[in-house]
Amino acid sequence: MKNLQLYLEKLKQEHMISEELLPCFQFYQFHKGDFILHQGQQLEILYILIDGKIKTCHTTSNGIISLLAICQSMSVIGEIEFLNHQDVINDIYAIDECLCLGISIKNYEHLLLNDLSFMRYLATTTSQKLYNANQNSSISKNYPVENRLASYLIACAENKIIQENFVQVAEMIGCSYRQLQRVLNDFCEKKYIQKTKRSQFLIIHYDALSKLGQDLYYI
Repeated sequence: MKNLQLYLEKLKQEHMISEELLPCFQFYQFHKGDFILHQGQQLEILYILIDGKIKTCHTTSNGIISLLAICQSMSVIGEIEFLNHQDVINDIYAIDECLCLGISIKNYEHLLLNDLSFMRYLATTTSQKLYNANQNSSISKNYPVENRLASYLIACAENKIIQENFVQVAEMIGCSYRQLQRVLNDFCEKKYIQKTKRSQFLIIHYDALSKLGQDLYYI
């Protein structure tokens, strides 16, 4: 498959994987809204996000959903579970069309753990990701709803269009639905966004929202 070879070459160029392991990867495509990993499942495939954006959320025992991070291309998905031999700790799903390369843990775990290039890359990116996640968690709890919502809208927009269940969005960013609606209306009045239909908005003033959001949820 031509596309598969192109993406494998990208891994090689990034020095993420030794050449010997490249043929062990398979190509996966996820559509917007598709789950890549479910919280609580056994990790069977270690993914590398090549193109697209993913959302990481955690559901507590009392059913509250929190948004942890939004990741872009060249992110490893499931690395904590892989290293600790534990079940998946968060829900991870595609924000838009996502292309991933995946490798079977059952068949190739021993090769991955002994791949110096991969383990070096994993150590660097995982430590940075954990650091950023802690920063995001601390900042997001203290930022006003305006900043949190602006960051979410920028991160999840596709061609400047946001189509979401805003009841769930309110829960994920830690505010009431009433607060979220108030901020959405305020953004509309300021011409940052425009409502196009039910649960759908068009970003009009991207720079203003981006300044408010400050990449709050990105890792």
